[in-house]
Amino acid sequence: MAEAERRKAERRKAERRVSPKIQASRQDILDAARTFQWKGKLPEWTTVVGGRELPARPLVLEAARVSDHNPTKTGEAAVILTDLGFEVRYKGTTVLREDLPD
Repeated sequence: MAEAERRKAERRKAERRVSPKIQASRQDILDAARTFQWKGKLPEWTTVVGGRELPARPLVLEAARVSDHNPTKTGEAAVILTDLGFEVRYKGTTVLREDLPD
């Protein structure tokens, strides 16, 4: 029981740290990924969508249709992607939901 309560508290904490202005559904992410173009080296935080590894924060911002000057942090984008069921990676290694940054 204590484990379930701990995870619930962690989810609430994560919900508080995610910018309320960013709203993207799983379908929004899939649609954005379909046409997403990234030139240059991938950043440390990425996600895998449709077999493609893409930068986490820029993809979330595009899916939410907000400016790349939005204050959403990469960790927040990683939480959003994980909550929507996408694999998130840090330097190529899959990161579990409970291991995401605050």
